[in-house]
Amino acid sequence: MELSAKLPFSKRRLRPRIVISYIFDYVILIACIIGFYILDSIEPFHQHFSLRNISLQYPYAVHERVPIALALTISGVFPLVLIIIYTLGIDGLFSHHKQDPTSGRRKLRGPYRWKDRLWEMNCGILGLLLAQGLAFVVTQVLKNACGKPRPDLIARCQPPAGSHDEIPGLSNYTICTGDPALIKDGFLSWPSGHSSSSFAGLGYTALWLGGKLHVMDNRGEVWKTLLIMVPLIAATLIAVSRIMDARHHPFDVITGGLLGLITGYVSYRQYFPPITEAWRKGRAYPIRTWGTDPVDPHGNTKMGHFDESAAALRNLDDEQLGSVQSNTTAAPYLGSTNPFVSPAYPRRPHDHDPDGNWSSSEDDVSNVYEMQHGYAVAQNPGAVRSSPQYTGYPPQMMPTGGLSAPSVTVSHPGRGQPLTDPV
Repeated sequence: MELSAKLPFSKRRLRPRIVISYIFDYVILIACIIGFYILDSIEPFHQHFSLRNISLQYPYAVHERVPIALALTISGVFPLVLIIIYTLGIDGLFSHHKQDPTSGRRKLRGPYRWKDRLWEMNCGILGLLLAQGLAFVVTQVLKNACGKPRPDLIARCQPPAGSHDEIPGLSNYTICTGDPALIKDGFLSWPSGHSSSSFAGLGYTALWLGGKLHVMDNRGEVWKTLLIMVPLIAATLIAVSRIMDARHHPFDVITGGLLGLITGYVSYRQYFPPITEAWRKGRAYPIRTWGTDPVDPHGNTKMGHFDESAAALRNLDDEQLGSVQSNTTAAPYLGSTNPFVSPAYPRRPHDHDPDGNWSSSEDDVSNVYEMQHGYAVAQNPGAVRSSPQYTGYPPQMMPTGGLSAPSVTVSHPGRGQPLTDPV
C-alpha cells in the first residue's frame, strides 16, 4: 500500500516522514492504553504495614463518590466534546476581525476554513489524549513500584482475630484473608490515579481554553480567568473526593494532581504555543518540518536567535506614534504600548489558494495567525528581531529644559509616506 503524500489538512505535498510522524503520534497513544492495561494486571509491590497504624484503619467505602467511569467522563469525554464543538462551530464566530486577509470578503464565522478547523481539532484531540495517556501510564508505573497501603487497607485485609505485629517488626500482606482483588488494589495508594488523570485532562482543557480566549493579554477581562478556572475546580473536587472516600492519603492526592498538571502542560506545549503569547490566539503549531531554515519575517535567510514562532504580529494601532518623553538619559520611543514592532510577515506565492483563503494548517507562520483590530502586544519586546527605523537625537544629544523637541520620522516597509510627528 502506497503512503499518501499529504495530510487531509494540507494542500501541499508532504514528505512521507512528516505524514508518518503524525501517524506515529496516534500509535504512541494506542501504546499508552495497551501499556496501562498491562501494568494494571501486574501484582504491585506490597509495603509492610502496622496493624496499629490509625491512618490505615478507615472503613472501606463500597460506593465511591466519583467512580473512575464518571471521572473519565468529566476529564476526558467533556474536554473532547468541547474541543470538537469549539473548533468546528465557535472558533472565529465572535471575532472582531472577520474579514479574510487576502480576498477582503467578510465571513460570518471568521477567516478560518474547514481545513483550518479540522487541523485545530486534530491537534486539540492529540494533546488531550497524550495528556491522559501519559498520566495513566506514569501513575500506574509509580503505583506498582511503590506499593503504598491505602487508608482502608486493614478493612480490605481482614486479618484474623487476635493478630498482632511481629515484635520487633511489621505485618505484611500474607496475614490478609480478604478478597485478593481488593487486597491487591489496597497497595496502590500513591499516587492518586483519579487526581492525576483529572488534572491531566482538565488542566489541559484549562490551558487550551486560555489559549483560545487569549486570557494572558493586557485587557484584564476577569470573566476569562473565571471560565478557565472551572475545569481546575472540577479536577480539585474529584481529587478531594478520594480523601473523603478514604481511598487515598492527602499526600497521594496532592502529588497525583501535580503529576497530572505536568503531563497536561507538556502535552499542550507539544501542539500549541504558550498562553502567555496571547497574540498567537492559541492557534496550533503548523505542520512539522525538518532540515529547513525558519522563515525570517524581515526577509533574511536565517532567523538567528529567534524563530518565526516567537515573533509578534504587526499591530497597526500600536504602530501609531504615541506621546514621547524626553530627558537627559532617555531616547525617544515609538508607541506608548509597543516600542518594538515587527513588520508584517511577507507572503509567498504558494501561500494562496484559488479562493484567496489562508490556512493555519500550513507550514507557514503568515498563514497561522491573524491579528484582531486594536490588539496590543505590549508584553513581547524580546520576540522581534529589530525595532522600526527612526531618526532623532541620540540619548546624549537630547534637548532639555524649554528647548523644542525634535521630530521623529518612521518608515514602515510596504506602506505609504513616512509619518512625522513632534516628539
